[in-house]
This record gives sequence, C-alpha cells and structure tokens, in this order.
Amino acid sequence: MTVYDRWHKSRPEPEEAKCSEHKRVPTAKHGQGARWQVRYRDEKGQQLKRNFERKADADRFDVTRRADEPRGEWIDPKLGQTRFQVYAQTWMASRLHKPGTAMTYAGHLKNHINPVFGLVPLISIRPTAVQRWVKDLHVKGLAPRTVETVYVIFSSIMRGAVRDGMIRRSPCVDIRLPEPDKTTIRLLSPAEVIVLYRSMRPEYAPLVLLGAAAGLRQGEALGLAVDRIDFAEGMLTVDQQVVVIDRRPVLAPPKTRASVRDVPVPAVLADALAEHIDRCEPEDVLFRTTRGNLIRRDYFNADVLRPAILAAGVPMDMTFHDLRHTFASTALAEGVPISEVSRWLGHESITTTVDLYGHLVPEASERARTALDNAFASALGSAGCAPDVPSQGFDLPG
Repeated sequence: MTVYDRWHKSRPEPEEAKCSEHKRVPTAKHGQGARWQVRYRDEKGQQLKRNFERKADADRFDVTRRADEPRGEWIDPKLGQTRFQVYAQTWMASRLHKPGTAMTYAGHLKNHINPVFGLVPLISIRPTAVQRWVKDLHVKGLAPRTVETVYVIFSSIMRGAVRDGMIRRSPCVDIRLPEPDKTTIRLLSPAEVIVLYRSMRPEYAPLVLLGAAAGLRQGEALGLAVDRIDFAEGMLTVDQQVVVIDRRPVLAPPKTRASVRDVPVPAVLADALAEHIDRCEPEDVLFRTTRGNLIRRDYFNADVLRPAILAAGVPMDMTFHDLRHTFASTALAEGVPISEVSRWLGHESITTTVDLYGHLVPEASERARTALDNAFASALGSAGCAPDVPSQGFDLPG
C-alpha cells in the first residue's frame, strides 16, 4: 500500500482508545494538515511524500503514477513547482557555451526573461503567457531578431525542463514571432573604401581593408595575429576573435566552426598590413590600444571609426559590418563563385550567403543563357534543332 492515513494508526494496540469522529485510533498528527499521504520513490531511490485532503485524490495520484512510471512518462508534480529562474540557473551551468555566448544568454535572462517568468513555477507557464510576453518584447522596441534570440533561449530552457522530467510538455507551442525586418545592406564603392582607409588613424587603418578586402568580422579583424598572415602565399588564417567578457576584451575562438578559415589577401591589403607591421612592430595580435590592451569594439567604433566616417564623408550610419558586405558584393560583381565567397565569409551554410547576397550576383540569368547556348551549340553543330526521328502521327489522349 502506498496511500496512508496520516491521522490514524494502521496497526493500533487493542487497548488504545479510538477517536470519536472516525472511530479509529488516532496518531500524534490527528487533525493536523491533510489526512491522506502517498509515498513513492524517485529515480535515485529517495522516498518522497505528497499529502491530500481527500482519499479519492490520493488514490487518483497513486494510480496515475503507477501507470505512467513503467512507461517512463511519470512526472513528479513537485518538480514542476520549481521556479523558472532556479531551473534556468541549473540549465545554464550544464551548457557548454562559449564565454561570449554565455554572457549573451545571462544578459537576456536577466533583462528580458526572469523579470516575467523568473518566479513562476515551470508547470504554471502557459502558451498564452509566452505569446503575450513575445508580443510585449516587440512592442517595447526590441528588434524582431533580438526577440527571436531571447525566445530561443527561453524555449531551449523549457525544452530542457521537459527532458529532465520537470514538466510533461513545453509551453512553447505555435508561438508566433514578429516578422524580421528586411536587412538593408549598405555598400561602399572601392573609392569610398580607400577614402575611409586614408581617413583612419594610421595605426588602425588596415582594419578597414580587413573588412572590405578580406571580409573579416570586426572581432576577427581585431584579433588577427601576425603569424596568421602568409605573405608568400597571399593568405591569412582566421582562428580567433576579440570578445568582451566581464567588460574586458579577451581572445576567444571564432563564432562557429566554419568561421575558422583561410582567406585570400589581395595586394592592396597585403601592402597595408606589411606597412603596419613595419611601423608598429606588433608581437602577437596586429592591433592594440596605446596602453597595449586588446581593443574593444565599442571603443573602436566610437573613438576611431566614427571620426573617420565623418572625415571621409561616407554615409553616417555605416558600420564595420558594412565593410564585410562590401567585400561580398565586390567579389560577386567580379564573378567570384558564391560558394567561394561563402567560404571566405565563414558562413556555416551557403544558404545564408545566397539569402544575403544572391541578388547581387550580376546578370546571372544572362550568363546562364550564354553558357548553355555555347555548350549546346557545339553539340548541335550545323544539324540544327530538328529531331532526326520522324513523327509517328499518333494523337495525345484528351
């Protein structure tokens, strides 16, 4: 038996007095709290207890547990009472996140998730509440892609709660996210890139060309090391980046596995890098602050890049990432295969490259027609396109 009467003894002595209400021998807990108790063991063998006011409820709980447990479907209701922020902390501690990713997740939990769901039991979070929260994030001004990032973190935690047997199902079902804004790609002409390059402080000027002529992300450019440049082969290797952890810039692995890559170095970039190395004599990474520290992106953007943008007269809202867009568009305009551009950009999937830059491939349909015409013209020769087999004269049905 796993359902017990807390108020009465199951094996009383014959001489013990019975209570007037139930005509049974009372325990020391008679009349205190819920009367009926279900006892069971968790996966570690530890005994657990749950009390009920009514025996029917206790029996129902016990029957459900006994039926679900052999199928691996038993969910302890006590676990579902765990507050979201408590489980989220456990979930975060178990993940193999890169330092930068862990900081991003922690920031979104603190600023956008825990203020709404932190004190709510896991079992009490409903899809309607999740949908309302997503809408509120967007209404408050978060960009659609930021809302998506925050939601993915939340849904991953809830999926972990299901996997850990805290709840039976996730509330993240059929949640509609805001439509992402259309990405506006701002491109600079080669002439504008050179003007911007010449407007930079000399010790940081090659960073412009690392973006526009090699397609590096800003963190990758700031973390590029001297020994990763092969001037003889005209290549450089991207295998680290600068990220900020606890407000300090540190070197870390690139964004993804595909981000570790070799990139061709055009002559204009090679000359700029060689001149920089001769002048600044860097020992490890190419670029540091005047105090010898790694460079934070926010410092570079505000104190170095922004003044150069003003001096060069290029669009005021230009960002470093637009230099990367410029690299991709220039390469595609010159006929470089999009598969190669994708690899040099460090995209995990060529689909990403096609989605961003596919429309920039010049005269793709015309070049396809010309190539196919040339291929089939040589095969057809002077015979023309008329088929050699005479018509059989049959009619198509219908």
